[in-house]
Amino acid sequence: MFSTITSPAFSELVIVVVDDLVGRVPLGIMLFETLRELNEVRPFKLVFLFMGPHPGLGEARRAFEKDLDSVIAGGHFDFFDSPPTIRIT
Repeated sequence: MFSTITSPAFSELVIVVVDDLVGRVPLGIMLFETLRELNEVRPFKLVFLFMGPHPGLGEARRAFEKDLDSVIAGGHFDFFDSPPTIRIT
């Protein structure tokens, strides 16, 4: 599917994080392998986007950042040119 994206403007893959996922990084060998394969076909930056109003969103973001740092330290995202980023809407 990624090989069909021909736009030079394409540069990011955004994973939307909502209610039940806020505060933890989606983990799984299948996810990491899929992202690696996609990045081989079409290099991109990985972005996690927090959506919606949450009373503890700041706290959840800090927990998410801590989990993400652990995943990065574990080498699971070494195939990317730069580490994933986090955004909040």
